Amino acid sequence: MPRINEQELAEILKLNQQQIDQLTYEAAMQKLEIIVEALEQEGTPLELGLKLYQTGNALAKKCGLALDAAEEVMLQLRGTIENPSEAPFDPEKDGR
Repeated sequence: MPRINEQELAEILKLNQQQIDQLTYEAAMQKLEIIVEALEQEGTPLELGLKLYQTGNALAKKCGLALDAAEEVMLQLRGTIENPSEAPFDPEKDGR
């Protein structure tokens, strides 16, 4: 397994919630993948592992919210080719 770039990891750990919220889905997922790789390596100190886990959870939540929003748009646009639908999303009617 390739060694994680410690400088890149340190930058990720400096992110606050506001900065995480401003990331694109792709950027958040890339940072989350780096965190997962770091956590999978042997010898990660406990304190560092906890920080990585905390930041990873925030990034995972960001990604989940982005996917949920995309799903809502897809549900709104759902319809037939002959009669496309762009109705507002109603969680009671269109939700899971």
